[in-house]
Amino acid sequence: MRIIQAIKTRRGSVAVMIGGIVLALLIFFGAFIKYSTSRQYATKRLNRVLLAREFSAALATLACHHLKDKELHNRSGKLVKSLEKPLSAMSTSVSDKIVFTPVIKELIERRLESANSELYELAWRVGWEVRKVDFKPVTAAYPREKIGLIRIPIVIEYRAPASLEKITEEYVYTISTRVAANLVPVLSRFTLYVKDARSGEDEERFNKIVSNDNGNLVETTYRPWILKNTGQNAALPANFAGIIKSSRGLVYLGGGRINLGISRGWSIGGGNYGTFAEGFHLLAEGRGNGFYKTDEIGNMALLNCETGLSKTDLNNPDSISWYDLIKSGYAEMSARTSMFKLFGTDNERSPTLVFGDTAARTLCGKAYRESSDNYGPLPYTYDDNQFEDYRTAGGEDFDFSYFMNKYSDQNGGATLNRSKYNREYASCLIEVPYNRALGYILTNHRNDRPLDAGVIAESDPLFAFVSGQAVSKGLSEKIPQPLAGVYDNIQDMAAMKELLEAFQNKLNNLYKPDKPETPAATARPDITLARGEKLLSVLQKRRYLDNGKLDLNRWLRIKAPDGIVLDEALRLTSHGGIILEEGNIEIRSAIKADGGKFLLNLVARRGNIIVDASLNGELDAALTAAGDGSDIGQVKFAGNGSSAPITIKGNVAMQRIAAGSLAGYCARGVNIVYAEDLAALPREAAEGRSEQPLLMFGLDYPRLLD
Repeated sequence: MRIIQAIKTRRGSVAVMIGGIVLALLIFFGAFIKYSTSRQYATKRLNRVLLAREFSAALATLACHHLKDKELHNRSGKLVKSLEKPLSAMSTSVSDKIVFTPVIKELIERRLESANSELYELAWRVGWEVRKVDFKPVTAAYPREKIGLIRIPIVIEYRAPASLEKITEEYVYTISTRVAANLVPVLSRFTLYVKDARSGEDEERFNKIVSNDNGNLVETTYRPWILKNTGQNAALPANFAGIIKSSRGLVYLGGGRINLGISRGWSIGGGNYGTFAEGFHLLAEGRGNGFYKTDEIGNMALLNCETGLSKTDLNNPDSISWYDLIKSGYAEMSARTSMFKLFGTDNERSPTLVFGDTAARTLCGKAYRESSDNYGPLPYTYDDNQFEDYRTAGGEDFDFSYFMNKYSDQNGGATLNRSKYNREYASCLIEVPYNRALGYILTNHRNDRPLDAGVIAESDPLFAFVSGQAVSKGLSEKIPQPLAGVYDNIQDMAAMKELLEAFQNKLNNLYKPDKPETPAATARPDITLARGEKLLSVLQKRRYLDNGKLDLNRWLRIKAPDGIVLDEALRLTSHGGIILEEGNIEIRSAIKADGGKFLLNLVARRGNIIVDASLNGELDAALTAAGDGSDIGQVKFAGNGSSAPITIKGNVAMQRIAAGSLAGYCARGVNIVYAEDLAALPREAAEGRSEQPLLMFGLDYPRLLD
């Protein structure tokens, strides 16, 4: 019995023990299930956090594209208005929500949201914010240029797994941003800038145009360059500062003295003038009674009357009479005028200020007058026999015996010899300061001594330019204020190399802010082309170019062993600048701006810019070519005088017009219409005269702010 009882007791203990083990296993298994469930929940939640972050990154990328494609092209939009202000005038914070276009919104809903279906009841918001504290200036000269950040705040909401709880994730992405002006400081202020216009040739090198009395071409070997320095009808300022601060383009022709023949501009009838007439440079506009008194011999007045140059029309008695006055000494020189119409033409006048030692050449007919009975012309004489005939009333063409007798009476019986007569009294060609025309223009062509009229103050630098004293006073080769304040260490007008290097250094601060001390000579290019590679193909790959539409919105520095060729028609949808470090830029196709609002700035630092002979129409471009060699640094317009001239709606700046290059690269002619926005004033707070219309807005890709 005891044995049986013991067995029963042992069985009971085992059952209790087994039950305890089972209970422990059930408890452990329950805990394990609970742990596994919570771990799975946490994993799912973590996965959703990661999904939300990935979703936010996609939204940030799309937001960046939206800003580039839409907001930055809306010049009147809230984002552009906040970015274009000078740093000192920026608001502490400006923000707005981003409303995607239907195309992008559909992409998000159909692709991104469906790919993130585990984010239940997904909702999101995207915006942008510009904070003043996130920006710093690039240069004091143009206070709207800056580098900084645009913030992209993103809010994502979704339901937690197996729960009704709403989870909100907030992210802030930043986009590195650059605001740059599409101009080359100082050089862009000129409709035409040529550091060395002489290029070792003589001062007559540009007098190649042959036109008739009305200003129309007689020969088409050469066509002129016509400058339109302003499109406004505003009156010419009567002081130096007013002209510099106006929006009209300036002109610089350096390298020494240059004589530019002025084309005759006699009216065809009814106020019509020839295509290249320039009579408005002169008193009485080169027409009518333009005599002015220069001296006296007793009571006999000495008179001058100027007119432009032309090839003599043998069927026009007036033309022959002028020609006869100077044919003995100036026949050939009187028939050719300048390739440059720096102030425009009689049909479209566009006066400005010309720097350098530039003179205007005219035909000056001289005469004497004592009374209505005693007057007559004073022709040039080519030898002693002719002089003797004219002074003794024996000449068939002229008789200035009265003048000679009067001279002798007033000088104690002294006889005037031919040499002194030709030098001081005879009709001739004269060279006067090119800017002298500004005096006539300011006095409405009616005052023969405009500097005595009080319109221009004698203390004003403009007085020196009009009177021809600018060279001797050192004003014609100095960068004027406020342009001289752009780079404090560069004051000379001819310092083209230094200006471009300083400009490059500024771009380093703008686009390489992590290495601000990198000199221009060692700065890495933005794009390096392999030999045989085309720039336009690379721009297309980088999404700057799409179906002919060019959207740079920045400066790009290019290194290309073969130079670059623009051989596809380009439509500008934003401002843009391309700097080629070395080699030539060839333009073979049209460059047009949408709405005429934008400009492509092309700079060949050590090379030429060549506009193809087959290209016609307009180029919305600013062209700058520099270099140290004798055969580089030129903007070339290939073709001859019979080709149709092209129109540049921007400006042209170059190192030189190379010796011997006129026939092949200047003869075609060109119309340069100055883009007045390029006349932006340094340190200008008001929008109207600042760099604001030229601003470009570059964005990098977004980064998550930690």
